[in-house]
Amino acid sequence: MSSEFAIKVEGVGKNYQIYDKPHHRLWQMLRGVRKTYYRDFWAVKNVSFSVRRGDTVGIIGRNGAGKSTLLQMICGTLTPTTGSIEVNGRVAALLELGAGFNPEFTGRENVYMNSAVLGLSREETDARFADIIAFADIGDFIGQPVKTYSSGMMVRLAFAVIAHVDADILVVDEALAVGDAFFTQKCMRFIQQFQKNGGTLLFVSHDMGTVMNICQSAIMLFAGGQRNAIMGAAEALCKEYLNQIYDDPERHQQVEQQRSLHEPWVQRDSTKVQTVLTGIAPEKNVYAISPFRADGESFGAGGATITDAGFFAEDGERFTMLEGGQTVRFRVCMRANQALTYPALGIMLKDRLGQYLYTAGTDESFRHHRLVFQAGENICATFQFDMPILSRGVYTINVAVAEGTGDAHIQHHWIHDAIKLEVVSGPVVHGLGSPLNMEITMEFLQPVSEVTA
Repeated sequence: MSSEFAIKVEGVGKNYQIYDKPHHRLWQMLRGVRKTYYRDFWAVKNVSFSVRRGDTVGIIGRNGAGKSTLLQMICGTLTPTTGSIEVNGRVAALLELGAGFNPEFTGRENVYMNSAVLGLSREETDARFADIIAFADIGDFIGQPVKTYSSGMMVRLAFAVIAHVDADILVVDEALAVGDAFFTQKCMRFIQQFQKNGGTLLFVSHDMGTVMNICQSAIMLFAGGQRNAIMGAAEALCKEYLNQIYDDPERHQQVEQQRSLHEPWVQRDSTKVQTVLTGIAPEKNVYAISPFRADGESFGAGGATITDAGFFAEDGERFTMLEGGQTVRFRVCMRANQALTYPALGIMLKDRLGQYLYTAGTDESFRHHRLVFQAGENICATFQFDMPILSRGVYTINVAVAEGTGDAHIQHHWIHDAIKLEVVSGPVVHGLGSPLNMEITMEFLQPVSEVTA
């Protein structure tokens, strides 16, 4: 295989023999080819594609399309029935939950076992063990049997291992859907750095926003080989996937059933030229706000320390709940550990994939003051704004203090995910959010021929 390719798949298929009754398997063994008691099921059929080194490729498709089966064949845990797979480089995989773990072994023992499977020697694992445990952040549970772990703890440990084995190819199958927001953000930072370092990533997800965000291209599979797999630009294939989902005959049948069960909610007066309806106010967009995480993952030169951050009322009360559209004050407090020239404080609101949605900083607004903070001074910056209407989900806020102007600055203290915001209710379920203070009306217009008759 040419070294420009990390993975090359040619005509790959995986066939299973399905027996309707358990005893049919025995009869098949006894009678051989004289009679067939099974039916063939192709989980994957005639799939071909190539992935270049350094590419990030999404694997998409309906349930039962063979995504997980394909990944297992690429990783070597399943043998293809037909075709061939060539892999150039060390593969680290995070497949179904708990895969590769012995439930009776402790977390520590599973780290060493998984590292060995992925090609690390005992000495190499010893050297990285502290970093693996710090990344997983499961505390004393590292010494407990994995069977006592929650699903989130298993994902933490599994991802921590694959993040420290110097893999050339990373395979992730829906694993980021499990676990808390802070760990998901940590994983996304690792993936972004892995991509920058030239790593190859195969990523399976039903979340098209995630695929379009982190993948340049995608492969769409079809159940049972009904159609050949398609490889192309991630955005184009994600759109095609959504078309398939919403053009599903079962969805149309459900709509027809609803239509037959309900009478029209509004009877319009046909004698009027038009009827205008005003929609009721949408469900409130409610945020739950976490406490400030002073011990969150951070970096910086150390010339300043962020001591507090959060949403506060005018009287200084800290908010734990907010509403979209509400005027809020987000305050960041810091202590100068040395004299700082042109100091600046900033905030960054991110979605669960680590994408920056909104950012704000004091640099441009206060640059003309030529500020200098003296060592030992404590300063707070307050950002006042109307809270956006965001779709349901989990978001986080980074806070930072830097020195300098524009891009010519030094980061002194940057805390990842210092505050978590969870939208617990609201009218928006797709996209980023909704316009503020929106009102909706609907007009029913009669045909011109009816109006003039």
